[in-house]
Amino acid sequence: MAYKKFDVIDCHIHYAHPSLMQGLMDACERLSIERMNIVCTPDMKRLSLVPDALHLKAHFPQKVFVFGGLDVSVYFREPQKVGKLFADNVDLLAGLGCDGIKMIEAKPQMRKMLPVPAFDSEVFAPYWEKLSQTQFPLLMHVNDPEEFWDAAKAPKWAIERGWFYGDGTYINNEKQYDEILGVLRQNPNLKVIFAHFFFMSAQLERLAEILDRYPNVCVDLTPGIEMYTNFSKNIQKTRDFFIKYQDRILFGTDIGARALLVDPGEGIQFEESRGRVSVVRSFLESDGEFALPEKNGFLFGNGDAFLHGIGLPEEVLEKIYHQNFEKMVSSLPRKINPDRVVGFCDQVEKMIVLQGSSQPGVPGDTSVASMVKEYFQHFCTS
Repeated sequence: MAYKKFDVIDCHIHYAHPSLMQGLMDACERLSIERMNIVCTPDMKRLSLVPDALHLKAHFPQKVFVFGGLDVSVYFREPQKVGKLFADNVDLLAGLGCDGIKMIEAKPQMRKMLPVPAFDSEVFAPYWEKLSQTQFPLLMHVNDPEEFWDAAKAPKWAIERGWFYGDGTYINNEKQYDEILGVLRQNPNLKVIFAHFFFMSAQLERLAEILDRYPNVCVDLTPGIEMYTNFSKNIQKTRDFFIKYQDRILFGTDIGARALLVDPGEGIQFEESRGRVSVVRSFLESDGEFALPEKNGFLFGNGDAFLHGIGLPEEVLEKIYHQNFEKMVSSLPRKINPDRVVGFCDQVEKMIVLQGSSQPGVPGDTSVASMVKEYFQHFCTS
C-alpha cells in the first residue's frame, strides 16, 4: 500500500557495528524514517555498543537519538551495589550525549544469563529513584510472548531459536511482571517505554489499567507477529484502545535486529527492514486485511497469517509516528560531549583487555572502541 506522508521517528532500531552505517541510513531514507532511536544492548566481545551508536550520532546529529546500555558487568562485579552504580550510569550516559537508556535484562534469555537481582528489590532502588528524579527516559524489554512459556503453544521457529522458556530454568513471565509493577508502584513517575507493547497485546484491559495508573508509561509497536495477530482478533476493541491511548503509543520496528542477533556481516537487509515497516504502517493506516510480506521468516516465523488494519485518523497517526516520542524524549537529539566519549571508550578498552569478552573462550574485541576514541579525539577541547 502507499503510505501517508508523515514525519516518522523509529524509536527502536539496533545498530550492531559501524560498518552498517551506510546500509542503515540508506534503508531508513528509502523507508521514510526521518529520525531514529538507536537502542544499545550488551555485546559479548565488545561489552558495549554505546561507542558504535555515538559514532553514528556524530555523523547524523539531527537524525539519531541514542538510548545507551548499562554496564552489565556490574551484576558480576558488585552485585550489592547494582542500584547505586547504575544510578551513576545514568549520569555517565547523559553526560556522553545519550538521550535515554535501553534495558534488555528482563528478556528471559538475558535474565538467565546475568545474575540480575529482583527489579523491585532494595539493591535496585537507587537506580529507579535516579531515573524518576531526573526523568531520564528508559526503554525496557520485559518478557517475551506468553506463548513461549507453553510447550503446546510455542511456535516451532521460536523453539529453534532457543526462545522456549517453559523448562523451569527461566524466570516465569508473571513473576517478572510482578517485579516491574512493583518498581512502578515505588516510582509512579518513572518515564518508561515498554518495548513490544509490554507483550500485553492479548491483555488490553490489563495494559489499560497500567496506563491509567502510571502517567509516564508508554509502549512501542515494535513487532513480533503475535502482537499483530492478537490485535487482528478483535479489530474494534483494538482500535478503541489505540484511540483512547493515542498519547501513549510509539512507532518502532526493530530494524537491525537480524544483523545484531544473527550476523553483522549480513548487513542491514532492506527487504527484511521493509517488511517490518510494512506490517506496522499497514496496521495503523489501512482499514482492511493485509498479508504478511513474503520471506518474513526472521520477523514472523514463516507464518501465512492475514492481518487487519485499524485505519487511524491522521491526527492520531501524527502522535504515534513522532509526537509521542518528542514529548517523551525530545524533538532533537542531545549534543555529544567528545571529551567524555574519548574517556568512556578508553575505559571500555581497558575493561576488555582486563576481562576479555563475556563469553568464555572468546577473545575480547577493542577495535570499535579504539576507532571511536580516535575519531572523537579530533573534536576534543582538552
